[in-house]
Amino acid sequence: MLGFVLNDGTPLRLVEVRVDDGPWQAATLDPSTAAKYSWKLFTYAWKGPTPGEHTLVSRVTDINGKVQPTSEELENKKTFLEDNAQFPRSVMIG
Repeated sequence: MLGFVLNDGTPLRLVEVRVDDGPWQAATLDPSTAAKYSWKLFTYAWKGPTPGEHTLVSRVTDINGKVQPTSEELENKKTFLEDNAQFPRSVMIG
């Protein structure tokens, strides 16, 4: 799985991925996308996906320990552009 992070320039500590309601697992940040205000690419090796529908979600933690919020945890959201919440995606494995 390949994903991306766009942040405010604060250095990142880690990116994690969760499949369905399982545990958070570390993803690997691509060091070639380390410029301060660039998109940061990450990869996650999903081992043993089973057929059917699954929910994948990623989250980032910055160097200060601030974890990307869920929609429910998001504070002071005023517009769509201010929504930096985790964004779950559904995928179908055939």
